[in-house]
Amino acid sequence: MHTMSRSIVLALMIALLSALLAPGAARAQPGEWRDRATATFTILYKAGEESEADRYAGFIDTIYDEVSTAFSYRAPPPLTLRLYPTSDDYYQANPAARNVPGIVAHADFRRRELVVIVERTRQQTEEEVRNNVRHELTHIVAADLSENRLNTGFQEGVAQYLERPAPELESKIASLRQAADQGRLLPWSAFDDRDAIYGAPEVGYPQSLSAVAFLVDRDGFVKLREFLTISARSSGYRSALERAYGISATDLEAEWLQWLPGYLAGGYTSSALDSYDLSYARGLLEQGNYPAAAVELEQALDWIARHADTQPAEVSAEAARLKAQADEGVRATQIAEDSRRALEAGDYERAQQLIGQARLIFARIGDPRQDAALDVYEQRVLRGIAASEQLVQASELARGLRYPQARATADLAAQEFAALGDQLRLTNALALRRSLDTRQQIAGALLMAAGLAGALLSLIGRFFQRPAEVW
Repeated sequence: MHTMSRSIVLALMIALLSALLAPGAARAQPGEWRDRATATFTILYKAGEESEADRYAGFIDTIYDEVSTAFSYRAPPPLTLRLYPTSDDYYQANPAARNVPGIVAHADFRRRELVVIVERTRQQTEEEVRNNVRHELTHIVAADLSENRLNTGFQEGVAQYLERPAPELESKIASLRQAADQGRLLPWSAFDDRDAIYGAPEVGYPQSLSAVAFLVDRDGFVKLREFLTISARSSGYRSALERAYGISATDLEAEWLQWLPGYLAGGYTSSALDSYDLSYARGLLEQGNYPAAAVELEQALDWIARHADTQPAEVSAEAARLKAQADEGVRATQIAEDSRRALEAGDYERAQQLIGQARLIFARIGDPRQDAALDVYEQRVLRGIAASEQLVQASELARGLRYPQARATADLAAQEFAALGDQLRLTNALALRRSLDTRQQIAGALLMAAGLAGALLSLIGRFFQRPAEVW
């Protein structure tokens, strides 16, 4: 059954029972209904509603294929879609439905018929109109697979799960969130009670949807289909759940309660029947936020693996490719960070090597945004290497006793190390300069001493020099 959002719905089964007890009543007077055949359905409509019949004919076969693919089961013909133009037309065929407000569509399993009240779809979006058909067709499929033994709660949960995202979903989740906050959630045992589900649709509908979403998220859609078929041979939903999932219904319900907060926080947007949306991960990669992208894609790959039976192979392949790109980005970012640390430590040769590695990886993943930072690092590396070479040159000049040149070269190296913040090598350069100053002072003193000694020897020589002989 499909209802309008925010409508208070009593038991739809009253209307369905009415249709079953009076099958002739659902048919209008002879000659009033016209038919339009599609590949899978016969669409019945009233004169003047040809455009509406054409509208449904444009998508009903596609929806049939969607539902059939999801369940790996094609509901056998005959299948009928009956379009009631107005509520009055619907009430004439189903008088008891006057006491059930808000009905937009319903399914009659035994007659293999979907019913839509066109008047009540006027305010719906196009996707919501299609969801009416998805929902009701799923009721027929679920009834076929379970031999009509699936209870009301799981019937409605499965039918809603086959719908596509539409504005109505947000209002359902808001209602479920409120029910959870207020402690008004139903026990799963209430899923057997159609009055509990239809009597409080603001809780029963979204809660049954969440229970089915939990089962699919836990073990995949194929396992849910297995649960439906096992239901045909089970005494009730508890037995079918235990046989399908290997644990008791009580334990599954407890797991669902623990899982529910994540679902309400945003998990409801994911469906195993939709290709996993990788746009968020792509956005993180485009921003260069590789760590967050790697985490997101790790979760995506896990989810896709758990739903491999319904996820296209190309989605899995793209997720793996994006994960590899994110991992490369994380690695390149870490290498760039290591190069910065090596630069700060004055290990210029290692920093240069790491910068080269980071450049290669960033180029491989097509990310040029780090080029500017790496250029700055590389310029500092080159300056550091040049200053280191100057320091070595100063030492060599000192060994050649070319102290003035050595000191000038050590000064240049010290200035560069100070600008680079390389405290260790600045200390070494300053120490060499002090050493050179000391050596130069000693050398000067020695030269002065040597000069004094020479002068003294010269005087002594003159003092002891013999007077010249006269001839």
